[in-house]
Amino acid sequence: MPSCDMRTRGYPHTFKARPWGEIASFLDEMTAKSDAFSHMSAVAHSVIDCRRTHDLAGTTSMHDIVVTSTPLGEPPHEIVIVRSPSSVRRPSTGHVAIEHQSLTGHDDSIERPTSEAVPLFWRFMIEKFGVAPH
Repeated sequence: MPSCDMRTRGYPHTFKARPWGEIASFLDEMTAKSDAFSHMSAVAHSVIDCRRTHDLAGTTSMHDIVVTSTPLGEPPHEIVIVRSPSSVRRPSTGHVAIEHQSLTGHDDSIERPTSEAVPLFWRFMIEKFGVAPH
C-alpha cells in the first residue's frame, strides 16, 4: 500500500529554543556593530516587553530570528522568520522581511520598511499563532 505521508514545508528539525533575553542581548551586540540590526533587536525586546516569552519559542539562525508557538512538539514546526540585513534571503536595504513557513505549504512573506518591523512581527504572531501582545 502506498504511503499517505504528506510532505510539509515546516521546520523539519527539533526546535532548540533560546531564552528571549539571550536573543535580545545577541541582537543588541549586533546593533552596536551596525545600526542596520536595530529593528531586529526591537522585535526581540518586544516579545519580552509584551510578556510573551512563554507563548513564543525563539532562536536565531545566524542573525535571523526564528519563532514558533509553544508548547514545542515534535517536528516539523510551523515557523515565522524575521530576516536580518545579513540573511541569505535578505530584504531590500532599509526593509525587514518576515516569512511564515507553514506545514501546509501555504507560506507568506511580507517586506516592509524597518520602522514597521515590530507591528508586522505581531501581525504575524496573531495571524499564524494566535498570540497577541499584552
